Amino acid sequence: MHDVVIVGAGPGGSAAAYYLARQGLDVLLLDKSDFPRDKTCGDGLTPRALYVLEDMGVLEEVAGFAWRINGLELHAARGEVMRAPIPEKDGYPNHLLIAPRLRLDDTIRRRALAAGASFHGSVRVTGVERENGHVVVRGIQGGKSRAYPGRVVILAVGANLRLLQRLGLLKRTPRMILAARAYYEGMNGLTDRVQAHFENVPLPGYGWVFPLSETSANVGVGFWQSRVPWRKLPASGGVAMNDFLCNGKLRAMMNGAEAVGPVKGFPLRIDFASAPTYSDGVLLVGEAAGLVSPLTGEGIDFALESGKMAAEFLLGAFQRGDLSTRVLAGYDKLLRDRFQRLFLFLGYIRSLYLNPLLMDRAIKAAERFDDLKGMLVNVMMSHQEAADMIKFSTLRKVLLGV
Repeated sequence: MHDVVIVGAGPGGSAAAYYLARQGLDVLLLDKSDFPRDKTCGDGLTPRALYVLEDMGVLEEVAGFAWRINGLELHAARGEVMRAPIPEKDGYPNHLLIAPRLRLDDTIRRRALAAGASFHGSVRVTGVERENGHVVVRGIQGGKSRAYPGRVVILAVGANLRLLQRLGLLKRTPRMILAARAYYEGMNGLTDRVQAHFENVPLPGYGWVFPLSETSANVGVGFWQSRVPWRKLPASGGVAMNDFLCNGKLRAMMNGAEAVGPVKGFPLRIDFASAPTYSDGVLLVGEAAGLVSPLTGEGIDFALESGKMAAEFLLGAFQRGDLSTRVLAGYDKLLRDRFQRLFLFLGYIRSLYLNPLLMDRAIKAAERFDDLKGMLVNVMMSHQEAADMIKFSTLRKVLLGV
């Protein structure tokens, strides 16, 4: 009998495992893969993600194989470009890191194991059941049925909708971001800035160039699904990726570049505002709880933060000796207090600005007004109240330039 069984050894699950195991709890970490394993992603680590990695004691190791980013560029469809440094904020680094998930996830997982957690790989989880006052995770490993009992379970399974629906934790398929990315080497003109492009991409959506070295980058595109029946969208992230690679600006950067591996598509959940975060004996963290930014598609920072929050919450529940569903509902309240308003307003910003009518105007205005530029970047980093972007004074600068 384990204290906590965690399904999913990505950043959220492994962070939770670390914070629980270092306090002496018996923690079993499960994953469908053996490690190291790749994960299709944009690979970006925001200052909020770096803050948690520093707290876990792995930031120095991650920085050793990651590429440091000191600024960002937003490229409008009509040619305007906004450039800005990553802002300083008390307690947070003033830079980003681009870290391939192949190494990042294994680094965090190994940190959890060093703190005392156990790990079983190649486990395909088939169910989670309540049994005799505890929870049992059932799965298949090596062709044999396995059972992993625990006093409580954390699900950190990302966008694994089939599993969550089978467990009754999702009643309907949520709205998603459809994305695709590939790694390229031999690129031209890369700097210490990430690029977001709004040319040759469906809106709301954007293409990205996230450098991994002076000549290599993670290049991708993502767009938000729409319920508007007459809005024609690409059939997949891969189709959108092909269109994005035809971008004139991108062609110059890609001249002579070679792909390292295939283009890989992936969905992203952005439905935290209405997503379930717990059930009887179960907590959800990261993308399994819909915790991916509705504005940028970034999710590693929210996975790390929610993994830490889940661990700290459970430590208190274990100390009180009460893991009832009534108590676990307090975890949902913690998440809502911290993220609900942010996610709602990030969604409003996406709807308001990421469209052909305002996108170019917003980038042009942000390059002209330093206070607007600072606000935009801080909101993207989740450093500033997102509601500031839809105030009348902000919209006046975007629409009227005054």
